[in-house]
Amino acid sequence: MDTKRLILAIALSIIVISVYQYFLGPKPPVSGPVELDRSAAPGETAQASPDGAAAVPAEREARRNGDVSSLFAREKKEDPTDPEKNPLPQVEADIRGGVERDVVVENDLFSAVFTSRGAALKSLVLKNYMDDEKKPLDLVARSADRFSIYPFHFEPFSGDEMFRRLNNEIYRVSNPAPVRVGAEGHEVVFEFAETAAGIFVRKTFRFQPDTFVIDLDIQVVRNGKILDVPLVFGPDLENERDPDRAMQAGLKIGAYDGSDITSVVFAKEKALPTTDNPKIETAQGVLNGHYYWTAYETTYFAAIFDTSSKDSEVRWNLIRDRSDKEQPILYAYMTVVNPGPVYMGPKDEEILAGITDRFYHANKVIEYGWFGSIAKIMLKGINLVHGFVPNYGWAIVIFTFFLKLVLFPLTYSSSVSMAKMQTLQPKIKAIKKKYRNPKDPEQRQKMNVEMMALYKQEKVNPAGGCLPMLLQLPILWGLFRLLAVSISVRHEPWILWIRDLSLKDPYYVLPILMGVTQIILQKMTPSTGEGMQKKMMYIMPVVITIFVANLPSGLTLYWAVSNVLQLGQQRFINKSIYARKKEEEHQQKALKRRKGTKKK
Repeated sequence: MDTKRLILAIALSIIVISVYQYFLGPKPPVSGPVELDRSAAPGETAQASPDGAAAVPAEREARRNGDVSSLFAREKKEDPTDPEKNPLPQVEADIRGGVERDVVVENDLFSAVFTSRGAALKSLVLKNYMDDEKKPLDLVARSADRFSIYPFHFEPFSGDEMFRRLNNEIYRVSNPAPVRVGAEGHEVVFEFAETAAGIFVRKTFRFQPDTFVIDLDIQVVRNGKILDVPLVFGPDLENERDPDRAMQAGLKIGAYDGSDITSVVFAKEKALPTTDNPKIETAQGVLNGHYYWTAYETTYFAAIFDTSSKDSEVRWNLIRDRSDKEQPILYAYMTVVNPGPVYMGPKDEEILAGITDRFYHANKVIEYGWFGSIAKIMLKGINLVHGFVPNYGWAIVIFTFFLKLVLFPLTYSSSVSMAKMQTLQPKIKAIKKKYRNPKDPEQRQKMNVEMMALYKQEKVNPAGGCLPMLLQLPILWGLFRLLAVSISVRHEPWILWIRDLSLKDPYYVLPILMGVTQIILQKMTPSTGEGMQKKMMYIMPVVITIFVANLPSGLTLYWAVSNVLQLGQQRFINKSIYARKKEEEHQQKALKRRKGTKKK
């Protein structure tokens, strides 16, 4: 059996399955409008409006107030009464904000807009990152407008009516004027108090000029008792609606406990239909355990909350509308109880390295997979090349060339070993024919002994063909994962039709080139496979081409260029092997002539 081909086939199969699960698994639904009947009593199931627009005024008011609790049957918890906690003074006067207003805070990296209604975040625009419409990227999803549930609102899903009402109250703002954050920093304080209910709320947001981190200090007091603070984030991150990018966005929660990441991928969560409308599905859950931080994230951006406090808790809620069978609508919310500071920005290695003092191992939010350390080394290599070559596509091409150059000794060794094995095939077949019953343990042992003697006599290592290739797999897989998750390739063009290396090739030129060159390589590479095994090695490139057709063009660019360079290397190797073979034949003939002369 051709050991090299078998192992490579297994490895390629693993890669294909991994790629399929990561990129082509359940398609993340796109957030958007869903009309729900909010007239149901608490604890009952909400019902979708038949036409999606015929909601009565009371239902619309409920939506504006963010009342979605009826979708989720969560057991109501008692208020915390820890006597060791230091309660704030009793509320002596009402505090309200009057008319609703927006509060704008801008630093070097983003521009944030808060609303005094519920003291929540309505917009956070990143200055150095664009969306697919070439506009500054807003990390607050537009779909939040539908239910008026914004980041930093209180969780509206529990049975506590107070928190839902607080989301709709107008808060007094300490610094309502637009502010550009200076070197001394800046803070915005929202306050609300109601003496009749014994409620006092203070939300403090602190900013620095050159960081994506926002410090949070949230206090809620009811009847002299400090309550746990459940802040919500959602229903989406970014506002990307390109169908190619949405397929790979993978909206999820990632929680880091110091060694492992616990993930909740919303698109893959099983949601159950509501009683009255099977097209509306809901799901909810709690992340049990202690986590240093918890991220609400997509492939390239994240909102990372410090959840290292012993009082922190993370839970999630999902609403999925299947009215559109082809593209369900998804609202995904994460609730963080008693959060610390929050980072809202790109999943960039260098930027995340700068906040590790506040978010332990924050760069773990970028999941490179099995060979993460190798991927990081190669990221530095590509960025080094990019420092000299402004086009990121050409940087990938040049880096691929250097990588193939470094790996050439392994490739050469593998090909030479396979060529030697190919020349031994007649003798190997003769040995196998000699022992016709390989299932017999005794015959199989004798056959193996004779074959090992043949390998020793001919100075051939049977594993010599596959071992060098296996040594390359961690490097190749590391680069593969790097190009799949690195924000460096996002919105970066190459040439002509490739305008964004993080999106698929719109005309499938690179995937087809990759598949064709892979088939040519199969023909050029020495092989000892026969029958079905040989057919599989020609079928695999076709299967892989189909699977990678919709992957980011940065990946297919690397793979296609790697194959083209491999064609050149293989041609050189084949010539070298042929020349060596001719030289050995010439030496053998010369040796025979000398022996014949001596006999005479």
